[in-house]
Amino acid sequence: MESSGLGTVGPYELLLQLAVGGMAEVFIARRARAAGPGGGGEGGAAAPREPLVAVKRIRADLRSESGYAAMLFDEAGIASRIASPNFVPILDCGLDEGGAPYLVMELVVGVTLKHLTRPPEMIEIGDALELIAQAADGLHAAHEARDSSGELLQVIHRDISPSNVLVGVDGRASICDLGLAYALRRTTRTKTGTVKGKLSYLSPEQAHARPLDRRSDVFSLGVVAWEVLAGRRLFIGSSMLSILHAVLEREVPPLSSEREGVGPAVTAAVARAVERDRDARWPTAADFARALRDAAEREGHAASRAAIGARVAEILPEPLRPLPPYYGPGGPVVPPEIVATLRSMHEAGVVGEGDSSGLLMPRGRSRG
Repeated sequence: MESSGLGTVGPYELLLQLAVGGMAEVFIARRARAAGPGGGGEGGAAAPREPLVAVKRIRADLRSESGYAAMLFDEAGIASRIASPNFVPILDCGLDEGGAPYLVMELVVGVTLKHLTRPPEMIEIGDALELIAQAADGLHAAHEARDSSGELLQVIHRDISPSNVLVGVDGRASICDLGLAYALRRTTRTKTGTVKGKLSYLSPEQAHARPLDRRSDVFSLGVVAWEVLAGRRLFIGSSMLSILHAVLEREVPPLSSEREGVGPAVTAAVARAVERDRDARWPTAADFARALRDAAEREGHAASRAAIGARVAEILPEPLRPLPPYYGPGGPVVPPEIVATLRSMHEAGVVGEGDSSGLLMPRGRSRG
């Protein structure tokens, strides 16, 4: 087998680094195959198309710390119980030859919601509502995940933000990254009183380090919805304390005062999601999704997955630009020449970049 220069992780050949974050790095990869007659290697007249995947592994400087390995395997175990087209699936996991853990995920050819909605660009109201509703569908599937005996796992994502919603060139939104998620069967635990997640998207109960339930994630997604529709941040501050104060105390302006065309139905649906009293919020993410779609219908906000996908395709990071024509359900399935293109990009020094979550950002753009 011809090597890409990045080597292999388990049975997967790494082709190109896609992103790097605080804990892990992500690569475009394919399942390694033996070259030569009958081996399915490249160069044969009938070389088949093959699926590409995303491989996530702990960064080299953190691999000696056992806690990170446990977190990664916990993530795999939780995600394997979530079945939704709006949640990025885990396809495989294991240990490489050096004993470092890795996850294999569907490769989403797309960008984060954070990137898609970066000011001054704003997406259409109907498209925004549908993307948030799809994210809520994926979140509800996580909340409803059960173990093999049918017992609810009580999954709480705890890190919902625009960086953890991926939008593909097919116009579909998917929740990703369970690295900070809570679940009943999880082996790694957060210390009591420890706050997890991005400060600006914490629920009030997270900010107080109190026990959480699924309504905490509904609040966080409500903040995301408000920002995507308003075109600006909601809870900001110059320090950790000022951000937490904003989360707990700052008035949330009605969306109808933030953007022309947003009516009372949409305003009310999002306002209920960001109620500080969790008993006043939508009880489930599914209820929030239904409310958003009902509000969109009442106010005449149509969504276009084709338009969303076209916009995503325009702003793809360089490592993903060769892949849209081959992207479909389950990820891209590409001919050998695309594999060769990715190898060439690696040899030329092309790499993806990451934001604070290790998710996609284009090269040459501000990260402000």
